[in-house]
Amino acid sequence: MTPRKGPGGAAKSTTADQISQSVQSISNLLRLMVDSSPSHAQLRKLPGNLLAMSSTIKNTNLVLEQLAEASSSLDMQVDRGLESLPHLSTVMQLLSTLQISHRMMEDE
Repeated sequence: MTPRKGPGGAAKSTTADQISQSVQSISNLLRLMVDSSPSHAQLRKLPGNLLAMSSTIKNTNLVLEQLAEASSSLDMQVDRGLESLPHLSTVMQLLSTLQISHRMMEDE
């Protein structure tokens, strides 16, 4: 700022300059602190890391979708198996009867 004419003008100008310098110094100090912070270095890498991982993220999404489909298919198969239990019981009874008949024939 340019010095003002009149009483107190020079003092106001000096104060304004000091405030401006203080703000600039604090800004520089904050910039140095941020630049020297280890976490800041990691944060700077983050956008690059995210871009590098985007294909992995897409693949993970596809795998999760396929996993959901496989789980649903497996669930349907289990349901069908449970529906077949009465038939399985009948088949087991028939096999048991055949086995008993076979033993009886061997004993004769």
